[in-house]
Amino acid sequence: MDRQNILDFMRAMAWEAGRIMTERYQGDYKVYTKSDRSKVTDVDLAISDMVQREIARQYPGFGLHSEESPHKEIIRDKPYFIIDELDGTSYYIERKKGYAHQSAFYTPGDGLVIGLVYYPWNDLLLYALKGEGAFMEQQGQGRALKPVPAKPYDELIYAHPARYSGEKYMRLFQSLGVVDGRVVRTTANRTHLMAQGQLDVNIFLMPRIPIWDLAGEKVIVEELGFAHSYLDGSPVVFGQEPPRGNRGYLLCQAEWRDHFLEEVPKLLPSEYRQF
Repeated sequence: MDRQNILDFMRAMAWEAGRIMTERYQGDYKVYTKSDRSKVTDVDLAISDMVQREIARQYPGFGLHSEESPHKEIIRDKPYFIIDELDGTSYYIERKKGYAHQSAFYTPGDGLVIGLVYYPWNDLLLYALKGEGAFMEQQGQGRALKPVPAKPYDELIYAHPARYSGEKYMRLFQSLGVVDGRVVRTTANRTHLMAQGQLDVNIFLMPRIPIWDLAGEKVIVEELGFAHSYLDGSPVVFGQEPPRGNRGYLLCQAEWRDHFLEEVPKLLPSEYRQF
């Protein structure tokens, strides 16, 4: 299986997804509310149709697991494309630069082996091949990305989900001794901030995150020296549900992984089972 050909195919789909987003950005679409109260637009659905059509045409034996595709069953002994057609739909609707297209490729023998995040609003493409490094491409110019240098504990920058308006994250950060100046509000730009060395610690206080929301990013940031796991230290694996009683996810510089896996669970209120 030629990973480079598959990566090129994923890049082409990302650019086409970006073209669809950009073409309709001024509001030439309808907005719907799904059963989980999240928003979906005709743009999400148009990208989903494109993705399903192209995969069926070029890789008919491969699976697709995406936010908007109809079939969610996972057969783990076949290759899969994992795609978030429009990551950050609410930001897109509000015409804010907090959206992206994200995709990953899974093989039964090696797990997640390709990851990609594309930001149409500045034509920035991040991608990685497992074991071969991470790369950035913008306006036709590409370059390899170096692993992000380690930082002292008191210089680490923490992510706060921009959409979350409660206090649980700030209470946790305060317990960790983090001052406000080292907290940034994040959207789909999170991956780019990590690649630039401007974000070091992501703690997601939720029991389950759909795999399409993290798979592409996971491959990229692991190639840049970050660790990615559940808060009990077990790995995040495509096709496997989170561990029972999962209290969240940790994505941080690998040098600090063990520290946060030890400290964060002790600081969470015992009643935090679902958030």
